[in-house]
Amino acid sequence: MEHVTDINKKEYIDDCKEIVKTTIALENIVLSDHELTTLTEEIMDTSLMMGGDYSKENIRAIAVQYVRNNFLPRFQSAHRE
Repeated sequence: MEHVTDINKKEYIDDCKEIVKTTIALENIVLSDHELTTLTEEIMDTSLMMGGDYSKENIRAIAVQYVRNNFLPRFQSAHRE
């Protein structure tokens, strides 16, 4: 799993952050920029671990699962600045 988290995300982070932000906004969830970045990086890692890539469809599908499985309140509790 370490090899997945070592992949440089800088080239993709802005596009992926926008996808995550748009997806969770539909649920009236607001995150700080730091929280959004951390969440997006976790979603990107999850996508790669599942054998996917950083495509719009993969990132959105995982973000939807985070919302549906009520993961975001736990994420926010763990990552509040």
